[in-house]
Amino acid sequence: MIGKLLNSETEFDLLLQSYRERADQIMVRMNFFLMVVCIGLVPINNTLGAALAIGAPTVIMSIWLQRNYSGYLATRLFMASGFMIFTGLIIHQSAGDIEGHFSAFGLIGVLLYYRDWRTIVVATVVIYLHHLILGYAQTLGVPVYVFDNNNFWTTFLIHVAYFLPFIGMMVYLSIWLRREGFQDQHVIGLAQKIIQGNLVDDEVYQDEDERMPLITAVRLMKSRLLDLLRVMPVAAAVIRIDTDSIVSVNEAWERTLGPLNTDYQVRKSPIWADSDSWESLMTQIHDAKDNLLNKIEIILHKADGSPIICELSLILHDEVVPVMAILTVEDITLRREAEETMSRLAYRDMLTDLPNRLSLQAALEIAFKEWQKINTPFAVIMLDLDGFKPINDTHGHDAGDEVLRVIGARIRSVNRSLDIAARLGGDEFAIVINKCPDGTVASQIAQRFIDTLSLPIILRVTKITISVGASAGVAHISSGGRNAEEVLKSADIALYEAKSSGKNCVRLFSELVKK
Repeated sequence: MIGKLLNSETEFDLLLQSYRERADQIMVRMNFFLMVVCIGLVPINNTLGAALAIGAPTVIMSIWLQRNYSGYLATRLFMASGFMIFTGLIIHQSAGDIEGHFSAFGLIGVLLYYRDWRTIVVATVVIYLHHLILGYAQTLGVPVYVFDNNNFWTTFLIHVAYFLPFIGMMVYLSIWLRREGFQDQHVIGLAQKIIQGNLVDDEVYQDEDERMPLITAVRLMKSRLLDLLRVMPVAAAVIRIDTDSIVSVNEAWERTLGPLNTDYQVRKSPIWADSDSWESLMTQIHDAKDNLLNKIEIILHKADGSPIICELSLILHDEVVPVMAILTVEDITLRREAEETMSRLAYRDMLTDLPNRLSLQAALEIAFKEWQKINTPFAVIMLDLDGFKPINDTHGHDAGDEVLRVIGARIRSVNRSLDIAARLGGDEFAIVINKCPDGTVASQIAQRFIDTLSLPIILRVTKITISVGASAGVAHISSGGRNAEEVLKSADIALYEAKSSGKNCVRLFSELVKK
């Protein structure tokens, strides 16, 4: 029973270590104080020898234990015994006067700072042994002073009797102080971990916390935080900025990016596709207004290594130490794919995969604004296939579609990366030539398109060889045009002239105006 009680008590020693290390320092100072008191009592009964022989070794031993074994149980028990040694010395120096016995009460009260009932019990055992052994020796004529009379057993039992209630009270108080100290330290530890973002690790000390409402409240708060983090639909992580490490993640994070490892370093983490992306993100958050970044698009890797498009949002909490950040990661891969599909449907021709009329109009508006702002010249080429209608009539619409796809691929092969080539519908195409110095250069570019489109086409299924030509009309911004639409109309007029002139040729609108 006693062994089980002592073993259970050791469960609290580690968490109360800081209290007890500070208490050891205080007890050493108390030993110095008691030594000074004993030196002050020397003249009463000429007890210098006893003060030096008993008090000095006790002080020296307390210093040695505090420096080498601070916080140890053995150190605490010696300090408790040392206090009672000094009590016995004071009783001896005062010739056993009853007032000297009351020093024991004060010294045992000081031991409450240890928050350990074992020190109270050991101090009591030592003072009882002092009364029993040296008190009995006094009755035999040994020159020690414990009691102020020689009625040994009666006096001894009286001392035991008036000590016991006080000792019981001290033991009771030490247990409650230990429990409160344990609770305080445990709560501080939990709070520090929560501040550091660690919502996972937790030490459990028996079931003492069931009788400690403050610990229960903090754990409940921690549980609520975990629940909030867990139910978030997007992946979320708590990051320590000083160590660049993720300390907590939610279930959505584990599903998307994999479980959290104990050595999960953000910079070295395989989820970051770009090795510099973390440093870039941290630079942005430090420069951001209100310590907030919202919807930063980045490529990350899933647990299986596959890349995903993500939106990161980060909020920095720099009012705590260490500095923490809450990172949320939303997988927008499917959304981006859907947006790209919708964009293709809205802005691209599905048959030839060229931009459509809507894209051409947007490109024309941009080119015209550049012309207005910084005089960047541009031109427009209108293309129309020659001899395309008979292909549909003779070989069918499937063959016509295949020809248009081949024409679209050839236009992309000739088109420069800074220009926009679009299908307007049917067999009509248009190209916006950006940074084009004059109409002559645009006409040369148009001729390259005509030459490429006039090459024979072999149908895949029937292996029939088909040839189509093309006519082109060119309009340059320098030939006039109050808006982009007028430039396009000018190119269309030039195309009509090319068709009327025998097809398979280029006509420049500015030359038509001169005529």
